[in-house]
Amino acid sequence: MATATEIATLIKYSPNREHLLGEIKQNIGWEDSTTGGILKFCPTRWTVRAICFRRILDNYDALLEEWTLCFDTRLDTDVRGRIIGCQAQMNSFDFFFGLHLGERLFAHTDNLSKTLQKKKKNMSAVNGQRPASLTKEVLHGMRSDYCFSAFYATVLRKMNTHPTISQPKLPRKRRAPARFEVGQLHFEAIDLIVFALNERFSQPGFEANTKLESLLLKAMNNEDFAQEMQFVAENYSDDINMNILEAHLAIFRVLMRNFKPTCFSEILTEVKQLSKEEQLMMQNVINVCRLLHVSPATSATGERSFSTARRIKTWLRSNMLQRRFNSLAILNSHKERTDQLCLHSIGNEFVSRNASQKLKFVSFKSN
Repeated sequence: MATATEIATLIKYSPNREHLLGEIKQNIGWEDSTTGGILKFCPTRWTVRAICFRRILDNYDALLEEWTLCFDTRLDTDVRGRIIGCQAQMNSFDFFFGLHLGERLFAHTDNLSKTLQKKKKNMSAVNGQRPASLTKEVLHGMRSDYCFSAFYATVLRKMNTHPTISQPKLPRKRRAPARFEVGQLHFEAIDLIVFALNERFSQPGFEANTKLESLLLKAMNNEDFAQEMQFVAENYSDDINMNILEAHLAIFRVLMRNFKPTCFSEILTEVKQLSKEEQLMMQNVINVCRLLHVSPATSATGERSFSTARRIKTWLRSNMLQRRFNSLAILNSHKERTDQLCLHSIGNEFVSRNASQKLKFVSFKSN
């Protein structure tokens, strides 16, 4: 990761080197010239890691050629040392293997991040458990000798197209084949990602959502939910009336008798289709659904508001009052609804506010 970040920094922060990379790709041939350029690793977006590795692999020969040409130009000592280090790493099998492994693993974690951070979905925490479990299951399936052997053979085949890359080797004192050592790295990388996912989705907040979801599913299937009731009584007694919750669950079971859900999202879809009278009959069940629905899967929505604030309150707008800042933030955060506004109506309302504006402006008419 550090070497890939250094490569992206050397290319993207130097217009001359980026232009030189494009010229080298055109000279190599039309097949390589159609590939995209190098991408930077954004420190705040964790959904662009696999594609960054892929871009480096697509431009591997061009990057090696560029490092050689850079030595013929006048460079600072620091930059020259960084280029020498990147060139040495790219000529090693370990780095080439690590790029392929990173692209393979981060493709799944990036997909999970994009799913959880969908702006229009606003996925709840309980629904976010499902894609996380699916990702962990896929990663566990990759942790086998057969998958590694196939992956290792693919890397070796691609390595043969780059003659400057060194062959895989181990220190002399180690007698095990090289593929065993590299295979250990493969398994450790998978275990590390699975451990991070378990740590992320095994927090007390997620466990509470799992308990509430289990309460609804067991009530619908007429199973024993005494443990879930005790958990609700200990943690949500202020939000839910425990004296009539069991009666409301019985009504909920009758209303859903022809429906067999497997997760909360399916339950929520059916509950929304009930009439207002039916929902009032099981108000405490509705409260449970609200508790599950308002807990987000990620903090991406709140983080977007901070990004919006940085874009709105620039150095040129440093004297902006709080009221105007709040209004601009709302317009920026709800762009879909903002685009649907009629600007002519807003302009006419602005003109009609006082007499001086009526004298300066005319009424706006739509074409």
